[in-house]
Amino acid sequence: MQRKRPLGREPGLQDLLWLRLKALEGWHFRKGASFQTFILPFVEHEALLVVELEADRANRSPVRDRLLHEAGYTILRFPMTDAEAGLDAVMATIRAVLEDRRD
Repeated sequence: MQRKRPLGREPGLQDLLWLRLKALEGWHFRKGASFQTFILPFVEHEALLVVELEADRANRSPVRDRLLHEAGYTILRFPMTDAEAGLDAVMATIRAVLEDRRD
């Protein structure tokens, strides 16, 4: 008898992005890190960079965004459709921002 579905779940875009962020040499991304009373999906504290995959703009928190900006963080938001179309392009943008931060 053959199974129709694998026992484990397929990795989603968040999982695939996390694997790629962890693999970036010279940077230390954290997943689900806290910032004041908020949880950040992906953050690199040294570069002051927050990365998000955004499914719905309505879920944005203007208070969180303001606090992050006041603390010097940049927020990179990528629509899920962009990530689905090509995670390589998303990673290229992230790498470009990180390289600017390194200089």
